[in-house]
Amino acid sequence: MGVLAAWKAGQWLDRLVMAFAVVGFSVPIFVLAYLLIFGVSVGLDLLPVQGYASITDGFWPFLERLILPSFALGITFMALIARITRASMLDVLAQDYIRTAQAKGLAADQVLLGHALKNAAVPIVTTIGIGIALLISGVVVTETVFAIPGIGRLTVDAILRRDYPIIQGVILIFSATYVLINLAVDISYTFLDPRIRY
Repeated sequence: MGVLAAWKAGQWLDRLVMAFAVVGFSVPIFVLAYLLIFGVSVGLDLLPVQGYASITDGFWPFLERLILPSFALGITFMALIARITRASMLDVLAQDYIRTAQAKGLAADQVLLGHALKNAAVPIVTTIGIGIALLISGVVVTETVFAIPGIGRLTVDAILRRDYPIIQGVILIFSATYVLINLAVDISYTFLDPRIRY
């Protein structure tokens, strides 16, 4: 069975992932956060609704209050990565060197992981770098919904109080983080694709 045939054989899984990606990328973070609160905290009573516990109060109370915010913040990002990974992999799997690797007799997982995914990684890593902006903007909403006293909540409170030095400091921290992550992404291109040189 060829790599492309193996990929097409799992079309039901592909459709499921794409449905998740479309829904995850379309639903705003605050709606997703309230749906998680309603389903997991209120409906199933598995996790606390809001608040923050210090790690000095115990590791589990600290962790259980971060699970829902992490899911609410990460689902949009996972959906974006899933869509880009799928598109990039389908493009790479149609290339001639994939057929050559199959003709050499390599196993399907070796072709997928060793050849296809490595060559499809540059757009995926680029999306991860750009997605940091989504995470930074989403943390403001997520911390407000879940009543977590973090840097996003500090930003909202500073804007409401018109505390300009704090707003400038937070914007500087967000900007520096974004620039450093994009620099790391650009440097990682040389490891992923040997044709790229700086």
